[in-house]
Amino acid sequence: MSRMGIVVLAALMVEAISVVQYQRAKREMEGDLNARSHIVLGSISNDISHALELTEFTMRENLWVIRRNLHNPDSAKISIVYLIDDNHHVTGGFLAFAPNYYPSIGRLYEPYGQKINGHIELSQIAGPDHDYTKNAEYRKVVETRMPSWSDPYRYGPDSVSLATYSYPVVDAHGHLAAVCGLDIDLSWLGDTLNSRQPFKSSYGMLLTKDGKLVAGPPENRVPAEEVQRVVNVLNGTEPESSLKGIGIRSTQLRRAPYWQLAQVYRTDEVYARIRQMRLQNMVMILLALAILAFMINRYARNEKHLQEATVRQALITGELEAARSIQTEMLPKTFPPFVAGKIEPAREVGGDLFDFFVRDGKLFFCIGDVSGKGVPAAMLMSVIHSLFRMVSQREDSPSSILHTLNTELCRSNDSNMFVTFMVGNLDLYSGVLRFGNAGHDKPFVVGKDISLLPSQANLPLGVFPDTRFQEQVITLDPGTTLLLYTDGLTEAKDPQRQLFGRTRVTEVLKSCVSGGNASPGQIVDALREAAHLFAGDAPQSDDLTLLAILFAPDDTVREQLTLYNDVSGIDDLTAFVKDFCARLGMDVKTASGIRLALEETVVNVMNYAYPEGEKGTIQILADSNHREVRFTVIDSGKPFDPTTVLEADTTLDALNRPIGGLGVLLTRKLMDSVSYCRYNENNILSLTKTI
Repeated sequence: MSRMGIVVLAALMVEAISVVQYQRAKREMEGDLNARSHIVLGSISNDISHALELTEFTMRENLWVIRRNLHNPDSAKISIVYLIDDNHHVTGGFLAFAPNYYPSIGRLYEPYGQKINGHIELSQIAGPDHDYTKNAEYRKVVETRMPSWSDPYRYGPDSVSLATYSYPVVDAHGHLAAVCGLDIDLSWLGDTLNSRQPFKSSYGMLLTKDGKLVAGPPENRVPAEEVQRVVNVLNGTEPESSLKGIGIRSTQLRRAPYWQLAQVYRTDEVYARIRQMRLQNMVMILLALAILAFMINRYARNEKHLQEATVRQALITGELEAARSIQTEMLPKTFPPFVAGKIEPAREVGGDLFDFFVRDGKLFFCIGDVSGKGVPAAMLMSVIHSLFRMVSQREDSPSSILHTLNTELCRSNDSNMFVTFMVGNLDLYSGVLRFGNAGHDKPFVVGKDISLLPSQANLPLGVFPDTRFQEQVITLDPGTTLLLYTDGLTEAKDPQRQLFGRTRVTEVLKSCVSGGNASPGQIVDALREAAHLFAGDAPQSDDLTLLAILFAPDDTVREQLTLYNDVSGIDDLTAFVKDFCARLGMDVKTASGIRLALEETVVNVMNYAYPEGEKGTIQILADSNHREVRFTVIDSGKPFDPTTVLEADTTLDALNRPIGGLGVLLTRKLMDSVSYCRYNENNILSLTKTI
């Protein structure tokens, strides 16, 4: 056989081999595509599950408000506000009462609240043209006494996509009083379904369990006719072969909670990369055949392996970079002068976290370390971070925050991962630090001396759902820095596998403060540099996280007054407030408003906090940093949270207006912030005013 014949034969053989390899690569890509679809749809399914579970949690946690107010139809109507306002997903809610539950109103009574431009408007929507007792969802809940989710539906002039969660409300006698419903807005699903697509032209859809389309791609991306054809194929009313005519390769269907998710890919885009690879290989093979025929097969095989490895590595690197970017975006972006923090993951993504924010004159902060490394730890870290933000926005007690986080983590912790976690809040006026430690390393207290914070280490989060977390309180001296860290600092290893340890941390801290008070940023940078210098060329074995908090109050003015529950002492309060406001140089109008709010608050405590005939004390603490003034009223009487009292409706006349609420209304109008907590058997009410 001639050399040309050998080359041609080799070329034909190589072409045959190339075709076989191409088909095999297509099958492998299909398997990878199926796996990726599973991941994409699973992530979206988790988002939907989270929104539904959060709505169900809102219903369970606030149901007591409705039950408490069943005695009065107006109070019951107002209680809907609590449910709607407690969850940003909820756009409306209703109470469909059992027929004739309030005889004075009539057979049907259904108050409805709707969130409009940030406000909640209430109305009574039951009537001859709206008999909710004929509604299938209402009858289902009444008959089964079980909560139920409706299929998504379009509502209103704007055709908003909604789903309703209905829940039976039982009164104190065990009778079904009403069906309470919460409407959640599903309009975000369309963007969510199509924001994580692996290809530009691929898209996702949400369908009801009966196969009706709820959310899909925008019409400017995909024609409505194509979307409807895909829906028909998924429902079995058209053959799957009909999709090939419009370039659709395949669809993937996955069950979500109560509904269905679908993923659609196009043939040209799916196979574009592999076709390009095949063309490149053929060009290289033909060039190689012109030089040396017997090297064709070897060269092609090596090139194929190289290309596949490059594609896989690029894919992995790109996804990890995206995950790292998302994780970095979750961390605080700006730091006040008294706070500094830094995270250095051991891999592309890590399981460490820290966060902080200021609310009501207190710095709320946390630091945590998820067991394990890499993507699983990073995913759990993002969940814990979001839960901390959500819970601590309305909760002051560190033990309560830890309890809530632990309950949620144990509920869905199939991988049995745990989190060491520390949370606290620092009063920026007084230096009072309340904290709770869930198995985390003890922080350093850097002041005149360097010591460890005497914290009680409870079990980590995610171990047992019934774990109780101890809360502790200390007071920091001005100029004291609290250093929190993860074990990536103390367990940093040098090339000989020796640990950095707490002793070296203490030495670095001493060197920082030896020449004067070091800033939080200087302490964080010094510890990072020392740990890296110690590790040398040894690879980083664990995520390294540092958070430094300096208690450095401004020229704070403080006074306190102790009274008894006797209204005759109110003159002493008036003089106390006048003197304190005059000391700050406050204008007469602002000072008068503060005095009026304090008098109203303290008189209420004197009259109602203690049983009749029992002598009790009331402590008033006044703090100011010359930017704002805060008065804290402390009593050991019966628990009472005035921030939960509904304000009086001043639009009603005096005869029709319910008793109470005017004092709360007055105090909220006169002060910028009113917050309450119950701690150590004491009621603690803080009133803050910007001056």
